[in-house]
Amino acid sequence: MSDTAAVQTSKQRRYDRQLRLWGEHGQAAMEDCHVCLINGSACGAETLKNLVLPGIGSFTIVDSAVVTEADLGNNFFIEKSFLGKSRAACVTQMLQEMNEHVKGAYVAEDISQILEARPDFLHSFGMVIATQLPTKDLLQVAAICSSRSIPLIAVQCYGFLGYLRLMLNEHQVVEVHPQHEVPDLRALVPPPALLSFISERYSDLGSLSTAEYAHIPYVVLLVKAAQQWSASNGGALPLAYKQKKEVKAIVEGYRRTDTQADVNIDEALNAINTAFALPAPKSSLAKLLASARERVSRLAAELHELQKTGASADAPAPLDARRQQLGFWVMAAALAGFVAAEGQGNLPVVGTIPDMTAHTETYVALQNIYQQQAQVDFQAVQGHVQQLCTLESLPADLVSVEQIKLVCKNAQHLMVDEFRPLAAELSAETACTDQLSAALADDASSGSLYVLMLAAHAYRAERSCWPGQDDVEGDVPQFKQFVGEVLKMLGLYGGSCPIEDDAIHEFCRWGGAEMHAIASVMGGVASQEAIKAVTHQYVPLNNTFIFNGATGTTAVLTL
Repeated sequence: MSDTAAVQTSKQRRYDRQLRLWGEHGQAAMEDCHVCLINGSACGAETLKNLVLPGIGSFTIVDSAVVTEADLGNNFFIEKSFLGKSRAACVTQMLQEMNEHVKGAYVAEDISQILEARPDFLHSFGMVIATQLPTKDLLQVAAICSSRSIPLIAVQCYGFLGYLRLMLNEHQVVEVHPQHEVPDLRALVPPPALLSFISERYSDLGSLSTAEYAHIPYVVLLVKAAQQWSASNGGALPLAYKQKKEVKAIVEGYRRTDTQADVNIDEALNAINTAFALPAPKSSLAKLLASARERVSRLAAELHELQKTGASADAPAPLDARRQQLGFWVMAAALAGFVAAEGQGNLPVVGTIPDMTAHTETYVALQNIYQQQAQVDFQAVQGHVQQLCTLESLPADLVSVEQIKLVCKNAQHLMVDEFRPLAAELSAETACTDQLSAALADDASSGSLYVLMLAAHAYRAERSCWPGQDDVEGDVPQFKQFVGEVLKMLGLYGGSCPIEDDAIHEFCRWGGAEMHAIASVMGGVASQEAIKAVTHQYVPLNNTFIFNGATGTTAVLTL
């Protein structure tokens, strides 16, 4: 076995479980990603640990701090012998020991000083994770990442508070992985090959033997029942609840008194509600597809302009990021073309069928029918992709065959999330006041904790210490003033404070402490969202996550 093959086999064994979750293409995206972690604090180390273990390609820790006694108490990746040494170097060393396939580096400098000397420092990273960062520095990092289309995750642990903010700009999701996948059987609009199959084998159900009848695949029963209902209703399709009940009565009529094991009848009855739905794009997907062609033209023009100017460091986004985004919209536009033409209003056939009572030979024949139709539909979508690339003077290899197949298979669940910039939520003109007002009254205290965290950062920016860090009782009245100023900044309550004094006092009591238990939880959440962002699989939260460790409650706010 060659060295390359041995390494590949070793990786497959190491990553076996996660490969079942996001596949080899998802793992390849992970291994191609270079993550920048700003601050190797307890929260940062826990987050990065959960990315190193599943095999993120490489990471760089940016942190000017040296190891202190506080780090020994809350950071499992710090040893006593590290006291006084660079925290970035120590955490990098410990994390590299966890996975020999991951490359690690560090920069023992403050991020604000780095960006002042090298404004393009963050441009080469595939993702930035900023932990325990002051608001001013976070806004600077967020502006850079937004301009370069670099995913940014901000994480903060403050006493019993865990805060996470996702900033992914425009984020496309191809593989949603729904919890309850509905089989794509096309019972109302069967492929021509399926109609021929039914006509050849099941034109006369009454002539079948008892054994043969008990093994009619339920999709056949559904198609025949739908055809029978349509013939009696002027060719209409049974889409309404009442109509489906009438079809159920037809299926019930298929039962034979001489057949006791008619499991296939039960399967058909159970599947009617989901199988009798047209495979047309739902409203959100239809809206996405309708906008795809215009997006392709606009993004293609921007890409050509970038290529003309040589993609300078001041360009709004790197070529690779633009190509990835453009590739998605080209496939979406091709999908829209297919729906309008070959699909006659419907999406491509997925090509897989669920288990059902049937003879093996019959089931395999059915499986082949759906797979062959899926291949026909894929080739049609591929043709639309090639046509679009030619029309817009785009490279023929902009998207791969495997990417097109993934889009065809997951077409019903394609989605695009738009993430608001961080600066927009910190201004009275653009803040989501309705969402914040509701959050200030929720049981999880998510709105209160969010406002208190902003106030604590404002307090520290002005006084160089956290509220309550030195004198809890003495800082409470002054901290309350900062809370009022934050509420006024957000356009809430005219600056008056609806947050209870007990909550303000408790927040002061935390004194900016970073607790390992909270850091561990937030590290898990942050790394999970990072993997979603890198692989473009699963639905990311949009856009703010608040964890109240005192009550064990969570909330997701769109701010």
